[in-house]
Amino acid sequence: MNIRHLIVFNLLFGLLLLSSCEKEKTPTVTPTPPIVEPPPTVTPTPTPVIEGDFRIGFYNVENFFDTVDDPDNQNDNEFLPSSPKNWTDTRYQEKIRNIGLVMEGINFPMLMGFSEVENKKVLEELAASDKLKPFDYGVVHYDSPDFRGIDVALLYKKADFTIIESEAIEVDLPASVSEFSTTRDILLVKGSYLDEIVYVFVNHWSSRSGGVAATSGKREYAASILRQAMDDILEIEPDANIVAIGDFNDEPTNPSMLDVLKANLEKPTTINNEIYNCSVPISSPTVGSYFFDGWQMIDQAVVSGRLLDETGKMKVVGFNVFNDPLVLFEHPSDGPRPNRTYGGDEYFGGFSDHLAVYLEVKNL
Repeated sequence: MNIRHLIVFNLLFGLLLLSSCEKEKTPTVTPTPPIVEPPPTVTPTPTPVIEGDFRIGFYNVENFFDTVDDPDNQNDNEFLPSSPKNWTDTRYQEKIRNIGLVMEGINFPMLMGFSEVENKKVLEELAASDKLKPFDYGVVHYDSPDFRGIDVALLYKKADFTIIESEAIEVDLPASVSEFSTTRDILLVKGSYLDEIVYVFVNHWSSRSGGVAATSGKREYAASILRQAMDDILEIEPDANIVAIGDFNDEPTNPSMLDVLKANLEKPTTINNEIYNCSVPISSPTVGSYFFDGWQMIDQAVVSGRLLDETGKMKVVGFNVFNDPLVLFEHPSDGPRPNRTYGGDEYFGGFSDHLAVYLEVKNL
């Protein structure tokens, strides 16, 4: 049977708020001031354990490309040693190192979703890097039809999580909402943890480039695809453990999340077959995962009710944004902002234009 029928102001550099879980590439990017390269021995401040026994995270890693020209993808030419960005192997290795530092800072999640990755190779090299190699991460990845050649993916600890099956759910945008039909697939991974089945959806919905209102139909369509995939599971398994993580490019109160996906802002009942947005009530003008004209909470985690009660073997007990000083810089007028890799073609050597987010999960 097909799997779809059957997943405080910031950490004011400390612990974020406990809960029951626009970016978009814009036509003009305000460059981030260059940063000073941290010493090779720098490590992030470990995130204090709340009550969770493990974490499920997500990170938009901002154009995680290798340095090899893919003849089937003309749009990777922007990230080559010969390009204006001068994307060299040294810079690529620094990117791997920086992602590893973020993984370390959130205590190496059992499951970690990613967006803006070029291919499976970059993920395998990340998993084999010094920081991650001891944890023996596996990779789930499919090439998507996105015109830039960027995909979503999942890393998982092989010792803890067993993959049962996976699939890439196509988001074929209709002409009524987009001139271009291609966008990122939604990755669905079905696996087992503590003998319980867990469904994980990894998302990267369409950008707001061109305006929020003008592009909202794209994200609402993606939301309808995700909602249908969830309903297919919940129809058969009303108490299914479902986690949907990603860069949704909308905030919790936008129509795509609230009206189409129907991700509740509060958990008023113990009904398992409802879904809930774990980033609420964190979302505020001073807290977010992405900065553009202010902080925005567009990287989120949505879970089924089963993961918020105590009827199974695990419970989501918190949602956090990893905003350690390591991944931020102090903007002269805006205050702390994500320390990104590039501003246009100018290399800053930072981490990403997004901050990683993660769920705290407790074993019961």
